[in-house]
Amino acid sequence: MIRPHDETSLRAGGLIARLKRRQLLRMGFLGGTLLAVGELTGIVLPFMWVNKITGLGAKVAVGSKQDVLAKFRSSNDEPQLFTAGRFFLVHSPGSIAAAYRRCTHLGCSVPWNAGTDRFVCPCHGSIFDKRTAVVKGGPAPRPLDLFHIKDESGTLIVDTNPLNLLVRAGNEWDPKHVEVTDS
Repeated sequence: MIRPHDETSLRAGGLIARLKRRQLLRMGFLGGTLLAVGELTGIVLPFMWVNKITGLGAKVAVGSKQDVLAKFRSSNDEPQLFTAGRFFLVHSPGSIAAAYRRCTHLGCSVPWNAGTDRFVCPCHGSIFDKRTAVVKGGPAPRPLDLFHIKDESGTLIVDTNPLNLLVRAGNEWDPKHVEVTDS
C-alpha cells in the first residue's frame, strides 16, 4: 500500500502540504483568540494596580516648624506656595495655616500677588488677606478654605483632602481654627 504523504520535505508536499484546511482555520482562530486575550490583559491590568496619591488629596510634608517659621521671618510673612498640594502656608496670628488656593466665589486658582501684598483672584477680582486669607474685597462670599495641618514628630503635615476642609463661615480670623501654633 502506498501512502500519498510519506515524504516530509517542503519541496515534495511535506508539512505544509499535509496541513488540512480545517487545521489551518483552528490555528488561526486560536492565534486570534490568544492575541485578543493578550491585548485585553494589557488594557485591563494597569487598572488593577493601586496608584499612590500625590498632590491634592494626599498628606503633604512641608518641613519642620522651625524651617517654615524661618522662611516666614526672612520673607516678611510672605505665603509659601506648594503647587503639588494646591495650597499656601500662611503665617496667621499666632499660628501656621494651610490655605486652599481655590477661590470661594467660583473656584478659580488664586495666586499670591507680591506687588499688592495680597491674594488676588484673576477671574473676578476677589482680594484675600495675606495672613488670614480673609476676604478684603470682591464677590467671594467667605475666606479661603483651610486644610488640616498637624505637627507629627517635628514635621508639619498638611492633609490636602478637599472633602475634609475647614470651611469658615464668618469673614474674620477665629482662633478656634488654629491647629499648629507658631510658638
